[in-house]
Amino acid sequence: MRRFSLFLLLGMALHADIKLSETEMYTQEEARLYCRDLGSGWRQMGIGELFVVSAQFHDNFSYWSSDQGPSDSTVIGTGSEGDGGIIAMVGYSFYPKEKNITLSPPSKKIAAACTDASIVKAAKNFHQFAIGVEDRDTGIVWHSLEATDKKAKFTFEKGKEHCDNLTLEGRAWRLPTLNELYGIVDYSRYRPTVNMQLFGAMMHRYYWSSDALNEAENFVVGFKLGSVATVSKKEEAYVRCVSELP
Repeated sequence: MRRFSLFLLLGMALHADIKLSETEMYTQEEARLYCRDLGSGWRQMGIGELFVVSAQFHDNFSYWSSDQGPSDSTVIGTGSEGDGGIIAMVGYSFYPKEKNITLSPPSKKIAAACTDASIVKAAKNFHQFAIGVEDRDTGIVWHSLEATDKKAKFTFEKGKEHCDNLTLEGRAWRLPTLNELYGIVDYSRYRPTVNMQLFGAMMHRYYWSSDALNEAENFVVGFKLGSVATVSKKEEAYVRCVSELP
């Protein structure tokens, strides 16, 4: 079992501990019980917490979060959902080596990540105005979804060029960083996992970030269920450009 101090969590300073299991032998429910059994105040970490925290994760482990979301499949024969089936749930897990967020059957055996920090719901400081949405926490503006062709897909270099050449409102635009792009994910919403009243009906598949895993791959965020992955720069994905606040 590993133990670390947790100082930065979702933009707030906290003095808490993290304990990580030494093996990958837990289903999502077993990981929750592992954390609970550590004692009073201990709980399984949320996926947003795992993404932002700095801890000495095991190099090749994946870690369960406490979060779940709906899958694309149904369990047939239950008489629910109007078609004889119910929507199956999948669990969010974090692979720190490549900073990936994936969705897996809750029965999958991976590692547990626990904290004794109090649950804090950090409010998003988004404000809509004429040309898009201000994020006053990060100091950027997201351009309005209607300002460009939201269905256009680009290789990484073409996507970067698209944002660099954008001249909306006389501003300089760029691709968002991974943290900026992931920062608009809202796990209380699905398909897309974003507040559509602010950001519009974004496409469900991957959007480019400016951050690279290596020379051949860049990080992307999928807004169907809020996943983070790495893909070849030669693949095509969507773009949403940002500009610095004055």
